[in-house]
Amino acid sequence: MIRKDRRSVFYFLLQMIAIWVFAWVLFYFLRQYGIDEYPYVQFVKQPNRAVHLAVHAGIGVLTGLFYGGFELLFERPSFQRRAYGRLILLKTALYLLLAVVMMAVAVIATQLLIFGKQNWAQVGEWLTNVNFFVALIHFLTVSILISFIRQMNYKFGPGVLWNLLIGKYHQPREEQRIFMFLDLRSSTTIAEKLGHARFTRLIQDCFFDLTEVVLRHKVDIYQYVGDEAILSWELDKGLSENHCLHCYFDFLQVLQKKATYYEKEYGVQPFFKAGMHLGKVMVAEVGVIKKDIAYLGDVLNTAARIQGKCNVLNQGLLISAALKENLQPDAQFQMKAMRAEILEGKQEQVAIFGIEKKES
Repeated sequence: MIRKDRRSVFYFLLQMIAIWVFAWVLFYFLRQYGIDEYPYVQFVKQPNRAVHLAVHAGIGVLTGLFYGGFELLFERPSFQRRAYGRLILLKTALYLLLAVVMMAVAVIATQLLIFGKQNWAQVGEWLTNVNFFVALIHFLTVSILISFIRQMNYKFGPGVLWNLLIGKYHQPREEQRIFMFLDLRSSTTIAEKLGHARFTRLIQDCFFDLTEVVLRHKVDIYQYVGDEAILSWELDKGLSENHCLHCYFDFLQVLQKKATYYEKEYGVQPFFKAGMHLGKVMVAEVGVIKKDIAYLGDVLNTAARIQGKCNVLNQGLLISAALKENLQPDAQFQMKAMRAEILEGKQEQVAIFGIEKKES
C-alpha cells in the first residue's frame, strides 16, 4: 500500500472523522431545523433533540473510522492495480453496506436512548421508508465528494487543487524552490530488452513505489516525463531535516527491498540517478482546457543538466553548490566535490557535488 507512518494514518482518520461528523450533523439540521414552525408537523420534543444530535455525531465518528479504514485498505497495491471500473464497483458496494449498517445503528441507538428498548420491527420499517433513502443519498453525495477531492489530489498532487481553486498562481509569482530530476539509469538498454509494454509496466511499478517516499518527504511531483520524474519542494520543506536528500536515498532503499520482485517480473534491478538545484522560479497557472501550474526558470534547466552528468561522473546523486550551502549538517551523508563542469547551455563552470549515504 501507499505506506503512511502512524502519525499520517492518525491525522487521516481524524480528518475523515471530522468530515463525517460534520456531514451527519449537517444532515440532521437540514432535515429537522425549522420544522417545528409548522403546526401540522409533530416535531421531536426539545430534550430529544440533544439525543438525536449526539447520535448523529456518534455515527459520524464511526463512519469516519470505517470509511477512513476502507480508504487505507484500497490503497494497497493489490487494489490499486485492479481495473478501475471493478474497484469503483467494489467500493460502491462496500460503502452502501457501510451506510445501511451505520443508519441501522443510528436507529437502534436512538431507540435505546429515548425509549430504553429497541424495536426491530421499527428498525426494518425505517430502513424501507423515504427517510432512509434520503439519508442514503446524502451519504453517497458526501462519499462522491470525498472521492473526487482525493482523486484530484492524486492527479495534481496534495495542495495543488486548493491552490488552483483559490487562484494562488493566477498571477505569476516568484518562489524559491528545490528541484530534483530523477531518471532511470540505462533506460534505453532496459527498454530494448523488455519491449515497450513490459518497460512501461516497469516504470509504472517504479513510480508507484516512489509514491510512499513522496508523501513522507513533503514532495510536490511536478511532472512525469517518460522514465523521468521531476520533483519539487518549497525551500523550507526541502531543507528541513534534509528531506530533499533523504527522499532520493529512501527511494533507492524501497527499490532494493523489492529487488526480488523486479528481478522476477522484469529481470532487472532498476536504479535511478538524480540531479538537484535550488533557486528562484516563476510559478503560474497555464492553459485553459487543461489547466496546470507551471514552473519557469533557469533552475529547472540547471537541475536537468546536472542530472545529465551522473553517468559521466559515475554518481547516483549530484547537487549544485547552491543547494549544498543551504543543507543542514548531517553525518549520514558524505559529500564529494566533483570537478567544475560547463553544463550545456551555460558559459561558466558550475560546481557540482556527489552525495552518498553512509552505511549505518
